[in-house]
Amino acid sequence: MELKVVMHCLSPLAHGAFEGDAGNAVPVRRMRVVSLPGRPRVPVVSGNALRGILRRIVMRDLLIDRAGLGPGSLPGGQWDRLYAALANGGHLEGESEGSIKPDDVRALRESLPPLSVFGAALYSWLLPGHMSVSILWPRCRETLQAGLVETAPDVAAEDLVDEVSLCRHVDRELQDPEASGVTPMPTTVEVLATGAVLEGRIVFARSASDVERAVIAYGLRYLRNIGGKSGVGLGLVAIDGDLDDVPYLDWLAATMDLRERLVTLAARLERKPGKEK
Repeated sequence: MELKVVMHCLSPLAHGAFEGDAGNAVPVRRMRVVSLPGRPRVPVVSGNALRGILRRIVMRDLLIDRAGLGPGSLPGGQWDRLYAALANGGHLEGESEGSIKPDDVRALRESLPPLSVFGAALYSWLLPGHMSVSILWPRCRETLQAGLVETAPDVAAEDLVDEVSLCRHVDRELQDPEASGVTPMPTTVEVLATGAVLEGRIVFARSASDVERAVIAYGLRYLRNIGGKSGVGLGLVAIDGDLDDVPYLDWLAATMDLRERLVTLAARLERKPGKEK
């Protein structure tokens, strides 16, 4: 099963590339479409960016707003490890604890559908997620020709790219830049222009439950920004899609022991004595 996602840029969207040295200029991320003549490079938003922001929306809501957990609410480093695993994906450390019992995996998935659908590296073992997120392709002439989107205006990909100039100004009356080191810092950011529309897919594993699929709909419903420089007004978006989050809302309402489930998981994830840091 898959969920089609259509993202409308309500402001310029900055999604920078990690390539070359452009000084204070940040190029927008592009990917080459080799099936087209000339192999054009098209601006995109990575699936990793969408997956990451959805994970943080859902997990912050689950941990902080729903369960009332937060820094200092659990002993030792349990909060940090729990939050890192759920909201940031965790990591693997040291040697694994050996084989994982299938019954334990199924029980954990049923206990916490948000964790099940996103998956995580739970320090000593890996829980695969139940969904994958595609690249978000802009609706334009090239992506329509390549079959990457279902519909598009007769606009070239590069016509969707704009530039935004930013500059940090300093209050020279109250601080000396020579002493502070804080000086004006102009930057130029390549962006997807306001009005651009991107299209992608979220594909669910056959074993994903209705609640797990609704978790993703819930995250999409509350997604407001993506990309960089949101603090200066970039990356404001609106999402179209079949956003049926009712099964997840029903699960939240029925799960009276949510905090206890998360506290139990935090204890399981606590660093064991003698483990490498």
